[in-house]
Amino acid sequence: MSVHPGVLVAEQPHYLPWLDFYEQVARADTLLVLDNVQWLRRGWQRRARIALPPGAPLPAPTEPAFQWLTIPLEGAHRDTHISELALDTGQPWTRKHLAALTMLYGRRPYFRTQVLPRLEAFYEEAAKERGPGSLLRTLLASMALFYEPLGLKPRVQLASTLDRSHPDKTGRLASYCTQLGMDTYYSGVGSVYLKPGPFRDAGVRLLWQRFRYPAYDQGRKGERFVMGLSIVDVLSNVPVDEVRQWLEPSPWGPFAKPPA
Repeated sequence: MSVHPGVLVAEQPHYLPWLDFYEQVARADTLLVLDNVQWLRRGWQRRARIALPPGAPLPAPTEPAFQWLTIPLEGAHRDTHISELALDTGQPWTRKHLAALTMLYGRRPYFRTQVLPRLEAFYEEAAKERGPGSLLRTLLASMALFYEPLGLKPRVQLASTLDRSHPDKTGRLASYCTQLGMDTYYSGVGSVYLKPGPFRDAGVRLLWQRFRYPAYDQGRKGERFVMGLSIVDVLSNVPVDEVRQWLEPSPWGPFAKPPA
């Protein structure tokens, strides 16, 4: 998969992220991890969306058709930065999470070949993490868990290593681009607070994600497709080569193919 010079993606650290995240990484030269933002108790930072138990009926269309897999924390406060958070080592969460994922996906066609060996290695290392910063290290490892099979090689940078003195959120992101020598910012569709002005003033092109989420067999015949589940769900159900094709950039904007 090609690398796109000058393209920056900025995301908070996530636990076993969703497919859209990996599409962003596939287009990026640099992945900036926003580790210097406050922890959100009900955010996605330490939670992953996974399928409902086998046989459980899907709820009404207006209700969530998934469950959360949540990493327990120790001493977390509302104003704590993500980089400072510690895992709750008093709970056997790694064993529980691996068992939950194996129960949910163990019979799916690609779980035991494409997913389980990597999960086992990941949880073995996560169980050893201790102290402040252990959550961040665990989240970064979970994000990187499937980079190699998906053909991704992002340059990863922590925002805490950069100057964040700009008071405006959008201006701060534009500043990150200039500090890292990036000329394009590729934003996920959920970043509704972004304003084009600061990027324009900084000479940085702002692009919005256009990814069309492919439907795939989730093992629930006759029931609606559930979007936004963890990459574990995707790679348990779809051959990795096919997922890599989904992530290949379509030719538009800076991702256009060079003229023949």
